[in-house]
Amino acid sequence: MGITGIYFWNKELKWKSQPFSYPYILSGICDYITLRNIGSAYRKMVPEENSKEKLWNLINRKLNFKGNAEDNSAVANELELNVEQDFKEQKIVRIIGWVLSTTEARQCALLSLS
Repeated sequence: MGITGIYFWNKELKWKSQPFSYPYILSGICDYITLRNIGSAYRKMVPEENSKEKLWNLINRKLNFKGNAEDNSAVANELELNVEQDFKEQKIVRIIGWVLSTTEARQCALLSLS
């Protein structure tokens, strides 16, 4: 498989196993530390969302998921649709040089609390 294959396989497992905490596209660009830093910055910027429960509820309420809630790939796909919709609706935030959808920022914030 090679080192490159193992690296990308490992990254893929994180978003597949924890789709609420790892924004799919952003986790392919950023490393773990950067994602956590983005999340920490978001929590400082939006202190009313500074809890695991609040963030999870905000992310989860936008899901229109019809199927097995245990299917993390399907949940990740649904979250990516929400990210796309956030951009269309201009629901974006600027954090440490990144322009992110609100959903992505919340996912990073959730990761930073874990």
